[in-house]
Amino acid sequence: MTPDVTADDLSNLGLECSEDWVPFPVAGTIDLDYWARHQAGELVERYARDGEKGNARLLARDLKRAAADSRTREPLGAFGWYLSGHQTVAAVLELDAIHPDATFPEVTLPLLTEHMTARDFGEPDVREVGLPLGDAVRIRQNLIEERKRLLGPRPVVHTLFYAVRPATTDAAITLLVSWTEPVLDEPLESIVDTIAGTLHM
Repeated sequence: MTPDVTADDLSNLGLECSEDWVPFPVAGTIDLDYWARHQAGELVERYARDGEKGNARLLARDLKRAAADSRTREPLGAFGWYLSGHQTVAAVLELDAIHPDATFPEVTLPLLTEHMTARDFGEPDVREVGLPLGDAVRIRQNLIEERKRLLGPRPVVHTLFYAVRPATTDAAITLLVSWTEPVLDEPLESIVDTIAGTLHM
């Protein structure tokens, strides 16, 4: 699947991912309830093809919640990773762009690295990499999220972030994937590294 996202001069920005990644409607007016019910039905069918069971009601509720959450950040594109047999999203991918402004007239990789790294659990894994779209920085780190309830624990969010500087635009393209289950660290890093390599304009 090659979903394309559009915004300003980035109309040809796109990436390639498997059908496990469900594209969220992040722009425009849409009936999220209708969308979530329709998408849940498609997931139930896919799960059945894989020999797994899906609960349309639970999936629709989770799809609506995850898509609504992504919409609050207004990314260029967002996707949820739904594994067959699971009724909740395993990971969320958000694709965005950071444009120069009066404060930062040039968006550089060192600047993005400085602003995107946290040290909640020590030093993050920061690597400079080359992607087909341009020079990039890759940051793997875990973050402590705000408490969801007054007396509840502060959940740990696992993230993998890419920032790419294409030669054809003054913006930086960012890709952020987040998840909470530690068992997904290794497979997701490999999957996201592959997706990052498919970014194109």
